[in-house]
Amino acid sequence: MRRTPWLAALALLAGCAPAQGAAPAPVDPAPAALWRTSVAQAMSTVQVLTDQTCREVLRVTSGGSAVRLRLSHATGSSAVRLSAVTVRANGLSATVTVDGRRAVDLAPGSQVVSDPVRLAVAPGDELVVSLAVSGRATVSAHRVGAAALSCTAPGTGDRTESTSAQGFAPAGRQGLVVDDVAVLGGPRAVLAVGDSLTDPELPPGTYPRWTDVLDAKLPADVPVSNAAIAGNRVLLPGGYGPTLVQRFARDVLARDGVGTVVLLAGTNDVSRDLPAARLTAELAQLCRLARDRGVRVVLLTLPPASKRPPAQEAVRQRVNDWIRSTTLADVVVDADAVLRAPGQPTRLLPAYDRDHLHLTPAGHRALGEAVAAALR
Repeated sequence: MRRTPWLAALALLAGCAPAQGAAPAPVDPAPAALWRTSVAQAMSTVQVLTDQTCREVLRVTSGGSAVRLRLSHATGSSAVRLSAVTVRANGLSATVTVDGRRAVDLAPGSQVVSDPVRLAVAPGDELVVSLAVSGRATVSAHRVGAAALSCTAPGTGDRTESTSAQGFAPAGRQGLVVDDVAVLGGPRAVLAVGDSLTDPELPPGTYPRWTDVLDAKLPADVPVSNAAIAGNRVLLPGGYGPTLVQRFARDVLARDGVGTVVLLAGTNDVSRDLPAARLTAELAQLCRLARDRGVRVVLLTLPPASKRPPAQEAVRQRVNDWIRSTTLADVVVDADAVLRAPGQPTRLLPAYDRDHLHLTPAGHRALGEAVAAALR
């Protein structure tokens, strides 16, 4: 296994709001991944928010004494004003500030990083983030998402300080505005990017993705985060969210504490007849960009899908041949070999096959265990 240097520790950020009822704690200067997703498009379940508060529950994968949020309006077309943002964990809550200010203005296409917030969290804790939207706004969101979302009715105003569920109605599994939570002083994370093979719809209260399996299988001091977008493509426009080429800097290179990136990407480009040479050239460039930043690269082959026409299957096979032989990745995991049916190279193993393309929980478990074994 080839290894590249880890990213250098970043400088200590200043200015944070103490948790209510919590004693001040020292803030370690090295930020690392805690939880993250990727904003894909304007939210679909709640299209527009009007003077109301939304609350999202984020399951974190690392621990520390302080956290920092990245608030994204990357896909927005008009400005959003957040009159208040709060975060709560383990019975303690804190106000989130940006440059010392409680209200946050997000211009279209922008993202801001909060001041550090002194709030202790441990792996597996649920972090509750409340956002109060002032006025009428359409916000950026992750349309499937691993966040459990609930919102108050329009016109109810700022309810970010409330600890009660009263007045909050469930709004599905999707995340709003927050696309990154970093813990200060924690370990470097493994970050997965890709499409719906990595970002499936999640039933309430469950985390069955292969990245969740990977997180459980790796040592406790190696957190795993998921920045995939269902429907995303590597290069071709028209999928959900910016293409992976367009968002790689935002969602991988610009994130704090990423030590390893896992790439399972290209299925949706193959289904739109992108030539193998173009897809492998883009994957090669993503590998170079990551390794130039000192981020280790794990590259996965593309699993089978039985409904592909022969020409697309031939492209998948050529792409997989390149992945198996490339020297640009630090680790290669043959997801195709792990998931395909014996003697039927174009089909998933029946136990792993949800719809001839996506994976069952058993398929996710098999893939997560394979990636964990390769990383160990």
